[in-house]
Amino acid sequence: MTLLRLAGCLIPVAVAFAFNDRFTLSLLAFASMQALYVASWDLLGGVSGQTSLGHALPFGCGAYAAAFVSMWGVVPPPAALALGGLAGAAAGALQGALGARLRRVSLAVLTLATAEIAHEIAAMLELSGPGGILVGGEGGIPAVVFPPGEAGAARLVAAVLASALIALLWLGSTSLGLAMRTVRADDRLAAASGIDVARVRLLAFLVAGAAAGVAGAFTATVAGGASPAALALNASLFAVAITWVGGPGTIVGPALAAYAGSLALQWLGPPEMLRLVLSALVLIGAGLAPGPGRHAGLLRMRLEGPRRA
Repeated sequence: MTLLRLAGCLIPVAVAFAFNDRFTLSLLAFASMQALYVASWDLLGGVSGQTSLGHALPFGCGAYAAAFVSMWGVVPPPAALALGGLAGAAAGALQGALGARLRRVSLAVLTLATAEIAHEIAAMLELSGPGGILVGGEGGIPAVVFPPGEAGAARLVAAVLASALIALLWLGSTSLGLAMRTVRADDRLAAASGIDVARVRLLAFLVAGAAAGVAGAFTATVAGGASPAALALNASLFAVAITWVGGPGTIVGPALAAYAGSLALQWLGPPEMLRLVLSALVLIGAGLAPGPGRHAGLLRMRLEGPRRA
């Protein structure tokens, strides 16, 4: 872990303490949540090479879990955030278990389908909340606001973001992180070298899902509710697109790109359809550029050529 990357992890914390007006602080809080969400996808897609187009599933599950338990006062808000992380981990583990042995295109379709199913269920689900008030559906469900002030929210989420980025960077330097990168480069060579590819994929989905669930839980508690938009396709494509802007596999790069991009989108307030189009255009550009998989294939041909000869 270089000092430059460590400094990048602390930038949102410094920015959160540099401002005092409530409007700016509220923007910074949501920007930190989006940065954590995108960093979690970078671990999954950038570091381990798992093509997920449904990363909104653990994010949305974390948001709904935190909102559910806080709405009825089952647990205090800090515990609701932890339960959101557990819900995200469970959702990620489900996607990982179902797609552990699928190729990239099939895995992308599977993850997209699971997120869309959850999105439709959330849009239709209605239940009786506290006081008999009907909640759910397109309007979502309310959550206890935590932390109560904009300054506390912005600085707490920034601190959680910094801690999570450092933890993800550390994970990337461990043997598990090396196994993830090996699987990303060539899963067949990784299996031939003794790596349990299915297990590595499952762990990548689980850890990334937990981080996304925490981001979703904070989004629900800071915003005061969870809505089906957290499970929508737009949320998944934003994570994929902004990761390519920030540099896949670097963790800090996509997080800072998401931080800046979220601030810009909140300030400009473009419609959801325009955001979806922008994400799609970035992905088209990323698809036309030569990717790491192509270079890995050329390297494998060069290594195997003399051996076969």
